[in-house]
Amino acid sequence: MPAEEGWPEVELCWAPPLSDPPEVGFFGPHDAVLALVSGGHAVLDRVKRVARFCKVDPPDGHQIAHPCLSTASSYFARWDGRLSFHASAVVAEGAAWGLLGSKEAGKSTTVAWLAEAGYGVLSDDLLVLDGQTALAGPRIVDLRLPTAERLGRERLVVVRKGERHRLLLPDVPAEVPFAGFLVLAVGAEVSVERVPLADRLEILRHHLTLRQVGAPGSVLLELVSLPMWRVQRSRDWSDLPLLLDRLVATIAG
Repeated sequence: MPAEEGWPEVELCWAPPLSDPPEVGFFGPHDAVLALVSGGHAVLDRVKRVARFCKVDPPDGHQIAHPCLSTASSYFARWDGRLSFHASAVVAEGAAWGLLGSKEAGKSTTVAWLAEAGYGVLSDDLLVLDGQTALAGPRIVDLRLPTAERLGRERLVVVRKGERHRLLLPDVPAEVPFAGFLVLAVGAEVSVERVPLADRLEILRHHLTLRQVGAPGSVLLELVSLPMWRVQRSRDWSDLPLLLDRLVATIAG
């Protein structure tokens, strides 16, 4: 999917691990160093717009798209004056909704089922906001085998050494007005309730990709004013149609 004209470019490249690696976890005004989940580290250069991935083995095409691209994007987005969240985003009624949740809350599963229902996927695992405009991110939905089997494998590609099945997605607009947040959680039954205004700021701070750096309070306060709903799901697959019905009704309303 092509980016909009004027979007900043970042060059991704591979290099063997450094014999004297820099301090991992550093984020400064001009460079950053971060650990990679798959091993090794990445060195980011803000001025040269380069992300160098220092690993024993070079990443394959699937790894470049995710997790390499999504990891680097959050840092460059912040340098470019944008906020990024550990979140997915779907498009409904011409607007984007961010899906927040912990690692086991089922973001990717929910996004995959919404995609199968015809809703556009703007991003998975990384949501970048430019003010109140959502930008398309790495549109990678990687699913574990049980979810993949329930969806059917016609639109899935095996990636990450057979550990995940990647859903192939149709194109969506690169920039979409942002509508609000859906906070996913696991509980005994399906429910949807409005998140109290007093709780929203802490929720947003918790899901920032660069929590150690923080974010301008004025920007977060603008996002706090947007709708935010807590969506609870059970782990029972038979409840998924009800969950999706509630999600669709919430988004449409």
